[in-house]
Amino acid sequence: MDFKKLAEVILEENRQVLDRIDIKEVERLIEEIDKAKTIQLYAMGRMGLSMQGFTMRLRHMGYDAYIVYDTITPCIGEGDLLLVLCGMTNVEMNIVKLSKEAKATIGILSPHPENEIGQLADFTVRVPGQFFGDPSEVKSIQPMCTILEQSMFLFTDIITMMIIEKNHVDIDKMHKRHTNLEGLLKPFAK
Repeated sequence: MDFKKLAEVILEENRQVLDRIDIKEVERLIEEIDKAKTIQLYAMGRMGLSMQGFTMRLRHMGYDAYIVYDTITPCIGEGDLLLVLCGMTNVEMNIVKLSKEAKATIGILSPHPENEIGQLADFTVRVPGQFFGDPSEVKSIQPMCTILEQSMFLFTDIITMMIIEKNHVDIDKMHKRHTNLEGLLKPFAK
């Protein structure tokens, strides 16, 4: 396939994943984010890139959000929210169990929230990108879990937009919370 055809197929795969997400689960996720004292997020591998981007946007919007195992992440407890993106590994199981013992609220965003990790959660969001290749997932021409990783990034960006709209988040304030140590270059004069 050429570039244009691949782009068309991959965009359609992502549309299918996002179309199959339950809006009631989305609403619960936003509700839990809004009421949490702190939000701690965890994901592994390429899924971790989605999680890092979402954590950044939560901070830009003014939430007290952290990445699990970062050196500045506080202890988690009652009133706090743990969000795990994928929820399919023993590592994530351990984090969920420890957070549950600490009385945090647990949210799992996963292609298989019916699994043991999802059953420990207080709420779940099914993001049905290809993982095992079973019928509940959106199948992909892309290797491994690529469609899940892509759609999770898009999903969390959509959640960000929904929170901005719902809470009337000031975009200028978001810009002021963004790092100023990048030293942005001005566009070249023509």
